[in-house]
Amino acid sequence: MAVRLVAWRGVDPARVEAARVRLAADHLEATGTSATADHVVTYRLRTGPGWTTRSLDVEVAGDGWARGLALTRADGGAWSAAWTGDGVDGLSLPGGGALDGALDVDLAHCPLTNTMPILRHGLLDADPGGAPVDLVMAWVALPELTVHASPQRYAPSDRVHLPGGGALVRFASEGFATTIEVDGDGLAVTYPGLAYRLAGID
Repeated sequence: MAVRLVAWRGVDPARVEAARVRLAADHLEATGTSATADHVVTYRLRTGPGWTTRSLDVEVAGDGWARGLALTRADGGAWSAAWTGDGVDGLSLPGGGALDGALDVDLAHCPLTNTMPILRHGLLDADPGGAPVDLVMAWVALPELTVHASPQRYAPSDRVHLPGGGALVRFASEGFATTIEVDGDGLAVTYPGLAYRLAGID
């Protein structure tokens, strides 16, 4: 299992993020942090085979407050969540089957959580301009730690392949669209509007 250390400079809000990622042939584990002027986020992500989310544990702390979320996906596809700390009374998962079919968690502002769908759907090796993939994500807002169903679309770019095994992947979700550059492990290098890899870390 390969171990990667990656770091990004984030925008809107301004922040510094870093993650230690353990990559296997069909799954990954990661621990990471993100620091803004108002709060610090720490998380641990685990996936099962096919890069399908098993669990995400998140803690957010600011001046005089802290809250946490333990989000889990069972093998059968059911999601469950438990919140702790300040300002979490009344939080619950979206109802009405909103998360039915969701395989991935998407942590707000975190470029790492785009890696799983990119790897699962073979977007590193896809044909340029190939068919898009439409997905639903369990999207976790920060710093609130609310969970929402997020429709997202991934597609190979017209110029998909990059030297070193990387790729360009088109991404769109609820009025936002960009083209993400990822390296040969599917980890974001440039994510316009969200984050940019810091050089000299890995």
